[in-house]
Amino acid sequence: MKGMENAANKGFSRRDFLKFGAVGAAGAAAVGLAGCSSPKPAQDSGAASGGPTEGAVDSGDAVLKLTDSMPKWSFMVPPDPISDDEIVETVENDIIVVGGGMSGFTTAVSAAENGAKVTLFSAASAPISRGGSNYARNSKVMEELGIEPFDPVPFYYHEMRAASFAIDQRKWMKGYNHSEEAMNWMIDIAREAGLEVIMERDNTFDMGPNYAHAFSTEGDSTMVSTGQQGAVEALEAKAKEYGVEIIYDTKAEQLIREEGAEGRVTGVVASKMNGGGYVKFVARKAVVLATGDFSNDKEMLAAYCPQVLPLVGYEQGEIDYNTSFNLTGIYGGDGQKMGLWAGAAWQHAYPAAPMMQGAWGGSHEPCGFHMGLNVNDNTERYQREDISSPYSSNHLLSQPNNEAWGIWTANYPQAILDKGHEWYTFGMDYTLPPLTPEELVSMWDAGVEDGSYYKADTLDDLASQLGLDADKLKAVVARYNELCDKGVDEDFYKNPDFMVRIDETGPFYAARNYAMFMTVMGGLRTSVDMEVCDENDKPIPGLFNVGAMVGDMYANTYNFAIPGNSYGINCLTFGYLLGRDLAQGKFDA
Repeated sequence: MKGMENAANKGFSRRDFLKFGAVGAAGAAAVGLAGCSSPKPAQDSGAASGGPTEGAVDSGDAVLKLTDSMPKWSFMVPPDPISDDEIVETVENDIIVVGGGMSGFTTAVSAAENGAKVTLFSAASAPISRGGSNYARNSKVMEELGIEPFDPVPFYYHEMRAASFAIDQRKWMKGYNHSEEAMNWMIDIAREAGLEVIMERDNTFDMGPNYAHAFSTEGDSTMVSTGQQGAVEALEAKAKEYGVEIIYDTKAEQLIREEGAEGRVTGVVASKMNGGGYVKFVARKAVVLATGDFSNDKEMLAAYCPQVLPLVGYEQGEIDYNTSFNLTGIYGGDGQKMGLWAGAAWQHAYPAAPMMQGAWGGSHEPCGFHMGLNVNDNTERYQREDISSPYSSNHLLSQPNNEAWGIWTANYPQAILDKGHEWYTFGMDYTLPPLTPEELVSMWDAGVEDGSYYKADTLDDLASQLGLDADKLKAVVARYNELCDKGVDEDFYKNPDFMVRIDETGPFYAARNYAMFMTVMGGLRTSVDMEVCDENDKPIPGLFNVGAMVGDMYANTYNFAIPGNSYGINCLTFGYLLGRDLAQGKFDA
């Protein structure tokens, strides 16, 4: 705590900028700087010389003199310590795990399996899943199905470039190298609990693996929305078998760190969700934070992931720790805040990478965009459409109302098949056959009935339904058909495989494709061994984190090019390795 209290007395550095967030720095430039710097006289810097006008602050001076006036976001200011007389209960154990999702339970089970004494507590009332899909380079299930292990070359280089090399390559390769071991461990736990482990289809055009593991109670594609809950429940059962103490409805509030900013993290103070007072959790070996994302704190988003603010929808509601998924923000960054208050630094990568999806109506790829004609609300074609939904979401942020309209006719699915691309929808089991054109048309017609798709006999009628300019739409379709006939997209140079002529006789189908925010990845600076680090990249003794919190794993956008990478690596592989390392004394002083 003392380190945060003394921060205001230090000069502003590049590290401060990364720690505070660019928006915080920009805010500093907008407030209070006149008191830090005297403007140059007008005669010294007139308009002819290109210098600042009278009364303006020289930008060089502003940067140099951002010292004591540098504001802090409110979430960076630590609360007053909770006093001992407010503590109604003390729980002591070797390892304290904070959070009851996939990463928390994986860490707890792995540690207990290797002989450690573990307490896991969570603000939720039961184990909770917040997604699905689990990547591993290979597994016993893949071998059973005859699926070749994933070769990272040249794909990982492609991913590093997509992230502008702003990620921690050591973590990526450690995750790759140990993912098979961790996945086989989890498969055994899942099968013992009666779950079927299946492979789900994914994009074929992103160079990455075309599959991810899923845990299914149904044995089919319903696992994407329900199966991961079965996995965390299976882990909970295994944790109980190994003697893990599990406490629910208890929310972490503050870390306990000895000797201010130099000492060891020795525990956590938490509040009982029923208002019954505070519990002190004392850790003899380690505290592991597994509290999820910070997407339900608008100030943290403004500081670290401002690009998604238009998609979140404010005011955000009270956090429901029992929710499995929420498109307007999930959790409030409890672990990230506690880490900052205890002297941890924010990750190097800025801004944090959002996980987004553009609705994939009319797409033949599970995480793909509709790759035929798309127009925005100005009735303009605005991009090459053969990209994944997360990338399309990025582009939709610059379009009117953050939305576009995919438009096609019934000849589209057969044309895609004729060009060698099979048709799969989101979450399909790897062993299921691709959909047929007849199945797709039937699905779209059913969607028209429930309002998820649009259908019209004329472009005038379609334009009216979508709120578009009919004359412009007819002109755009005519131009698109002209390019399809040429076989070359002279406007955006899309892959010719996806240039499919729109049948002027109709009927015409359409889907609203919109940018959709799911969660935000990253947070505290994290070593390759999951140690939480300070601004000098020095591990804070006794403090670790796993799951969505892990810093510097993603940059720019979480792009789904490796389906299930976060669950498979951040949660499963890193949790499995950390639990084992802690139990075996790797970090013991």
